[in-house]
Amino acid sequence: MNSQPNILIVEDEDIVRTLLAAQLKSAGNTVTQARSGAEMADCLHNGRFDLILLDLGLPDEDGIVLLRQLRARSNVPVVVLTSRDEVEIRQTALELGADDYVHKDVPAEELLLRVRNILNRIAGSRGASRSHMADEVFEFADWRLDVAGRVLTDPNGVNVPLTRAEFDILEMLARAPNRVLSRDQLLDGLMRSDEAPTDRMIDSYVSRIRKKMGTSDFIVTVTGIGYRFVPSPS
Repeated sequence: MNSQPNILIVEDEDIVRTLLAAQLKSAGNTVTQARSGAEMADCLHNGRFDLILLDLGLPDEDGIVLLRQLRARSNVPVVVLTSRDEVEIRQTALELGADDYVHKDVPAEELLLRVRNILNRIAGSRGASRSHMADEVFEFADWRLDVAGRVLTDPNGVNVPLTRAEFDILEMLARAPNRVLSRDQLLDGLMRSDEAPTDRMIDSYVSRIRKKMGTSDFIVTVTGIGYRFVPSPS
C-alpha cells in the first residue's frame, strides 16, 4: 500500500460526506466521494481503492445490494456506515463480508482508528504488494485481461473495447476458471448503474463479448444454468 491510502466514501448526505472526507484527508488519506450507487459504480470503474465507506440508505440502491454485488467481484475492505440500528441488518452486512459496521454517530477519532486498523491489517496480510482485484492480470491462450487498466488485449496486442458490464462479466468468469457461474451469480456481481440487468441481458452481454473476441471457445454455455470460462479450450 502506498503512503496515502485511497478511500471511497459512498454517502448521499452532503454534510456527512463532506465532513467524513475532511476527517479522512486530515489523517493522510486520499478521498473520492460518491453520492449514489451509480456514482459508486463509476468510481470503481475508473479507479482503485484501498477501502470503501458505504452508506446503506442511498437514493438509488440499497447498500446491502451494493455490498453483495461488490463482494461477488472484489475483496476491497468495506466499512458500512449507517444510521440504522437493526441487529438483522448489521448481521446481514457482516455475513456478506463487510469488514466493520459503524453508526454515523460514532466519534471521528474512533472511526479513523477503525479505518486505520483495517488498512494496517490488510497491508500486513498483503506484504509489500497490493493484491486485491484491481492489480490482477489474467492471461489465457495469449489473451490478457488487465483488471487495473480494465483492458482486454488479444493475441496480437490489440485492445478489445468492452463496456463496463461486459468487462465485469468477463472478469467474474475469469476468476472462476472451469467452474459454472449461474446467471444469478453474474447478475449479483454486476455493479448496476442506469438500469438493472436481467437474465436476458446477461445472455446479450456474453454474446457481445464472444463477438468482440471473435470466438465462443472461452465462454461455454451451460444450458439452463449459466456459463463456464475455459482458459485453455481444446
